[in-house]
Amino acid sequence: MHPKICLTIGNVTFDEALKHLSNVSLAEIRMDLLDFSNEQFSSIFSQNKCAIATYRSDNHFDVLFSKYSQAIEFGCTCVDIDINVPEVYRDKIADLAHSKGCKVVLSYHNYEKTPGHWDLSRLVEKMVGSGADIVKIACTAHSTEDCSRVLGLYEKYTKLVAFCMGEIGKITRLAAPMLGAPFTYASIKGKEVAPGQMNYDVVESMLKMMEAGC
Repeated sequence: MHPKICLTIGNVTFDEALKHLSNVSLAEIRMDLLDFSNEQFSSIFSQNKCAIATYRSDNHFDVLFSKYSQAIEFGCTCVDIDINVPEVYRDKIADLAHSKGCKVVLSYHNYEKTPGHWDLSRLVEKMVGSGADIVKIACTAHSTEDCSRVLGLYEKYTKLVAFCMGEIGKITRLAAPMLGAPFTYASIKGKEVAPGQMNYDVVESMLKMMEAGC
């Protein structure tokens, strides 16, 4: 179990989720990609693991708020809220999380491109100002310059998980924890939920080699 790898759990059965959860120290529970009952989610979040509750939705924000509220009550240690969720819902979830000692990740995703340096810095500042304990930046890379721009954020900011999606961006997923990110994301083999996401075993092996200076 590598402490700096967060296993994303989505598109699996309840039994599969429990099995994978038992093998890691940190997991992201993609509630929007898991067809579990309330009792099953309660079981997942009460495993005494570091678990990030994530629910993605472009609308149906009442449902989104309900899902996050349940996860917080069930004992998740962190919630990941997309910055595009309307502020009224975002603030309610963040306030509830903090009242229960639960940390808040505010995240920004761009599936088309990587914004310029000034725009990226402005995004980080906005999310920090909105109460984020951890800021997540995930952009699509079309060049090595895009990767460099995202990784450059670590020179200025802490409590940041910033990387690029897509094939070109894979290296940034490995570089992130080496540059100060508290963790990086990995998938269950064959169950990737984002472009360029690598499976847990590959990420663990690569990080161990990098840390050993190989």
